[in-house]
Amino acid sequence: MILKSKRIFYMLFLVLVVLLSGCNGNEKSVSNYYLSLMGESQTWNLTGYEVVITPESFKAGNGTLHVKNGNKSNVDFFHFETHVVINDKDLVVHTGGVSSTGKDIEEEYTGAIECGTYLNEDGTPITLNEINNIYMIVKWRGKSESAKERIDLYIKPNKEQTFLD
Repeated sequence: MILKSKRIFYMLFLVLVVLLSGCNGNEKSVSNYYLSLMGESQTWNLTGYEVVITPESFKAGNGTLHVKNGNKSNVDFFHFETHVVINDKDLVVHTGGVSSTGKDIEEEYTGAIECGTYLNEDGTPITLNEINNIYMIVKWRGKSESAKERIDLYIKPNKEQTFLD
């Protein structure tokens, strides 16, 4: 009887060792980030702008710029550029625009871009923790005026204000 109990104990111990041997702590963590951003300036309202960061790619766009208060703006030139500040380095990651004589702009779709991942100083793909700021600059020129405005989309939160590491 004691021999049978020892066999059962050893068999259970062996099963436990086999199960736990797969937990060696060498698993790599993969982080994918999706940001749905919006913001506004004095003249413009941006909605639906997306940023997707994975170890393989960086995507930005699919937003719509609206002239605030439903006013149409008659412009000859319209341009935007999206900046991402990564580890205090300001990079332009997405641009678009139109050039036309007297174009009425009430809303403008940003389009989208996809490129390879951005690498940090260690040569590894960036994470959301390395992004300090995301903002858009909108420039336009009408018949009598030129203007430039900034739309802040993301500002890195303080450590106390976030669940992120």
